[in-house]
Amino acid sequence: MKKMMFTVVSMLLAATTVLAGCGSNNQPASPDTGQNGQEAGTGSSKEPNETGAKTKVRLSYWNKEESMASLLALIEEKLPNVDLEYQFIDATQYDTIIKTQLAAGEGPDIVGGLIDDTTVKLGYFEDLTDRFAGKYHDSGTSYVTFEGKLYGLPQASWFNGVYYNKDLFAQYGLTVPTTLDEYFAVAQTFLDNGIKPQAIGLKNANVAMQSFIALALNDHIGTAEGKDFDEAFRKGEATMKEALLPALQTWTQYLERGIFTMDMLGLEEEQAIDEFTSGKAAMFQSGPWYMDTFKQKNPNMNIGMFPNLGTKGGAGWMVGGPGVAFGINAKSKVKEAAFEVLELLSTPEGQQAYWEDNKGGSSYLKGVVFEMPEEYADAQAAFEQGNVYFPPNGWGTLRNPIIDELGKMIQAVVGGHATPEQALESADKKAESLRNK
Repeated sequence: MKKMMFTVVSMLLAATTVLAGCGSNNQPASPDTGQNGQEAGTGSSKEPNETGAKTKVRLSYWNKEESMASLLALIEEKLPNVDLEYQFIDATQYDTIIKTQLAAGEGPDIVGGLIDDTTVKLGYFEDLTDRFAGKYHDSGTSYVTFEGKLYGLPQASWFNGVYYNKDLFAQYGLTVPTTLDEYFAVAQTFLDNGIKPQAIGLKNANVAMQSFIALALNDHIGTAEGKDFDEAFRKGEATMKEALLPALQTWTQYLERGIFTMDMLGLEEEQAIDEFTSGKAAMFQSGPWYMDTFKQKNPNMNIGMFPNLGTKGGAGWMVGGPGVAFGINAKSKVKEAAFEVLELLSTPEGQQAYWEDNKGGSSYLKGVVFEMPEEYADAQAAFEQGNVYFPPNGWGTLRNPIIDELGKMIQAVVGGHATPEQALESADKKAESLRNK
């Protein structure tokens, strides 16, 4: 899956360089100054404001400054006592540079990303619970909440759902499905008429994994019963086989009904896009990052998107998550000013300003719904309920290895080399091995 046009999902933060690229903004403070060049002990924005000076707050993130331009302008307008310095660090270096600074008790005042069970245990991030608990949807805050405490504020999401060819649906008198059973009925109509119901490039293990996760999200992880699964799995208190086997068994109906076939294991995602845009396939699971590609390949194509579906109905779920969550450095000397910035960001006006330069996602702030393009109208109910979530974000350090293992084993299920039980057992064994390390 390609990265979003509006943000970079956290899995791209691969650390490869120790301190390459550190400019003057990354240098440790001198012994007699705080990390922002102010006198030591100026722990809030009020003291410098009394002298007429602005409080400098540094925010670091792996997206370039233009992705924050509208928000920076709003902060300048609404917080005249704050001088926000934005620091872009390339994603390939971001992890190592910021973690090294945080370990030294230094670094930016507001940090984009890097909030996980390890960095929280190391005391790098300030507890935001008292000021922000309840303001954001749980689907956005769960992966930055540890032991009941909130450490980050999730911003505009990346997401995927199911694109569909509106003209093909109209040709066969089909309505947008709202349950998995309705989806299967739609799929059968297309099969009966010689059209692939859904194109999918199962050669990409990540695509295979997300197809299953979408159903598991609807049928368990996104329900009241399963809302604690990710944290329990991360801690070793729950297994995939125990919690998600029914969902994977249901997912195999895509195979049994001929919607997904073994030959799709040799299909690249680009080839699946060609099938969708040429009308050979009626549906395609993906996100906004491919919309320009669709339009280039077929400018006249009439496209919509509905949420990923499950057996239990409801608004459905978009597989996705915050492009970034912002937290406060626990060692910041200007915490109150940093809190002012996050409080402004946590308003409808602040969310709109952030979204202006990161269009394509939805807000996790309760009560805020961005005006999405017409193509996404059928997914609006899911956005309004905050049903945008990527379960692996809650798996902590298990995240990437289990994504890889799960994707590989879903491919094995498609190829007839593993049963659903064996696929999830393999993921559980991998997770246990990683926890033991």
